[in-house]
Amino acid sequence: MNSKLTISICQFPIAFLNWEKNQEKALSYIKQAQKEQSDLIIFPEMTLTGISKNISTMSDSNQKSISFFKKAAIDSHIAIGFGWGKPAGEKLENHYTIIDEYGNILSDYIKIHPFTYGGEDLCFVRGSSFNTFSYKDFTIATFICYDMRFPEIFQAASKKADLIILCANWPKARNMHWKVLSQARAIENQVYFAACNCVGEVGGLLYSGDSTLYSPEGKIIKSLSETEGLITCTITNDVSSIRKGFPVKQDRLTDYYKSIL
Repeated sequence: MNSKLTISICQFPIAFLNWEKNQEKALSYIKQAQKEQSDLIIFPEMTLTGISKNISTMSDSNQKSISFFKKAAIDSHIAIGFGWGKPAGEKLENHYTIIDEYGNILSDYIKIHPFTYGGEDLCFVRGSSFNTFSYKDFTIATFICYDMRFPEIFQAASKKADLIILCANWPKARNMHWKVLSQARAIENQVYFAACNCVGEVGGLLYSGDSTLYSPEGKIIKSLSETEGLITCTITNDVSSIRKGFPVKQDRLTDYYKSIL
């Protein structure tokens, strides 16, 4: 029998650099996910602050985000994914962390691709690796926002991953790219793909959300656009059988691709 996972994807208008207001909002959605019997709830990138060039305000030197979400995970008995900024010299690391329902850290990823067009390289150092982790018999990988534009890392992750989570602050001005690329990442990697974005006005930029859960065949399981809210879906880990039924990955020529790059 294939394993099942109930996942909630939360999109909300992050109150810019307002820790307390965002904590209140996050708790309200965690409670909703608990009522919907979710195993895992994921939030957008830099969950409690949004993206800013104000490093000192974004900086979480005491790791209060971890403490806050650890308590929330234990209290609600739900695993939680969230973004936060860790000091790294004069800059920050852009983290996305998953904590299980017992308060254990399952994964802690640092964004590999800062968005240089938006000046993120002036505020954030870049990560150098990713990992996969197991939860409810799914193998999962996490990435952040601008990472979406670089498909090679997703191919590498999907050698093991059944589910890829990407959380973002992706502006409405490029929401067509968001939709096309996230669907493509699901199709080309034959994975469940959970794309979680913020919505509304955050720091002077507009966000349309468009948070979506895609099947390994690229079908939209559930999506939410232009409004805050929660989408909750139960998925079955049928990735292996899908890949056997349409074995695209066996025809990849990894060594050749390396040679031409």
